[in-house]
Order: sequence, then C-alpha cells, then structure tokens
Amino acid sequence: MIRRHYQPAGLFTRSSSLLASSLGMIAIVLLYLPIAGLALLSFSAQPLRGIPWPFTFEWYGALVAGETASKWISPLLTSISIGILVSIASTATALLIGRAVPTLRRSTGLLVAYLCVIVLPGILVGVAVLLFYRVLLGLTTGFWSVFLVHFIWALPFSLLCILIVTLRFDRRLLDAAEDLGASKFRQFIDIELPLLMPGVMASLFFSFLLSFNELPRTLYARGSVVTLPYYVWTASSSHSSQVSLIYALSSIIMVLSFLVTLVAMRILNKRE
Repeated sequence: MIRRHYQPAGLFTRSSSLLASSLGMIAIVLLYLPIAGLALLSFSAQPLRGIPWPFTFEWYGALVAGETASKWISPLLTSISIGILVSIASTATALLIGRAVPTLRRSTGLLVAYLCVIVLPGILVGVAVLLFYRVLLGLTTGFWSVFLVHFIWALPFSLLCILIVTLRFDRRLLDAAEDLGASKFRQFIDIELPLLMPGVMASLFFSFLLSFNELPRTLYARGSVVTLPYYVWTASSSHSSQVSLIYALSSIIMVLSFLVTLVAMRILNKRE
C-alpha cells in the first residue's frame, strides 16, 4: 500500500505569501535605498564624500541664487514645454489609433509595428532620427527634433494606456446613441470620451514623464537645446562646483515627481 503525503494547503499558502512578501520588500529596499541616500546627502556639507555629516541647507539655498538658478531653470522650462507638447500629441495620436484597433479584424501586425519601438535601444533611435531626418530631409536639430524623438518614444506607451480602456469599451452604447439620433461628434463627446478618460489621463501623465526624464535619445537630437536631464547629466559628470548642487536639485525633482504621481493616481482611481 502506497501512502501519499500531501502538504497542507494552508501551510503552502503561508510559505508562498511569506516568500513573495520578502522578495517584494527586498525589491523595494533596492529601489528606494539609493533614492533615500541621495536625498540624505543633499543635506550634507560635503556630499561627495558620501558621509551625510555635518548637515546644512547650503545647497538648497544656492539653487535659488541668481546665477545658479538661471542655469537650471531654463532647462527645466524646456523639458516642461517639450513634455506638455509630447503628452498632448502622443495622447491624441494614440486615441485615434486605439479607437480604430478594436474594429480591425487583423490588428496584430499593426500593434507590433507601434509597440516594437519600446524594445529598441534609445541610442539607436536617436542616431536613426539624426541620420535620416537631418541628412536626408535636412531637418535642423533643436527643439522640434527633440520633440520628435520624445514623441516616438512616448507613443507606444500612450497607445497601451488607451488600448486598456478601448478594448473594454462596449460599442453597443454608440449604436444605441446613433439610434436615438446622436451625431458622431456627440457620441464621442457624451459617451465615448468620458468612459475612455482614465486611459486618456494615464496617457497624458506617463507620456509627459517619459519625455521629461528622457536622455539617451535627446543626446543625438538636441542640437543646442538643453533639457533638464541633459543638464543634470553633464553637471554630475563634470568636476565642478555644480556637482554638489545636483544632489539638492535631484531631491527636489524626486519629491515633486512623487507628489505629481500621487495626485495623478488619486485622480485616476476616482475616475475609475
């Protein structure tokens, strides 16, 4: 007689939950420990030594000084301007594509063509845009070339945000509205857009952040344009007095990013 021993389901569940929780905590520590360390060093009098002592607010005060502020405020405004344009353009384009995809019989090839940009190296895309649009089409590198590479990068993510809501959208609502005499415009404004709004808001938010934080593609398409990530990268890699200020500037950007993300998630949850 063969006896079979079964592991209790409750014990297996508790062990799996404990393992998953432990791995999750390790991932959180590995993710946020460098960020917390950077924020702590921004209050250090000598942050380059890696020892957060003695504490000072000197670097935060230096950021708002006249000469220093002019060096990072202009790149900040440039990044915000490009980010807003990219978020609007990518969301509008993704909305047009995302609304059409559910109605197509064979949409797999189309989706692959749009989404494969995600896995392409950023440097490759930047070089390709530089060579093709500048050499072949004569496009001058600058503000609009940076906008173009950011748009190429953000569009697939915007499309994913829109597809999440369009694939769940019940198109019978539009048929009912059409039977009641509503025009195509009224159907979109009154019925479709409100139901797709969580995806639209997510697309606007994430495409802006993708553009605001983009560096590899910007390196090859920027011309004389200086974005905030490029300014932080050049300042942190140089041996100058600006290096210590980067700790404070990066900490401010992180705090604002967390606050914006928190507000955006609360808005999305309420709409959902």
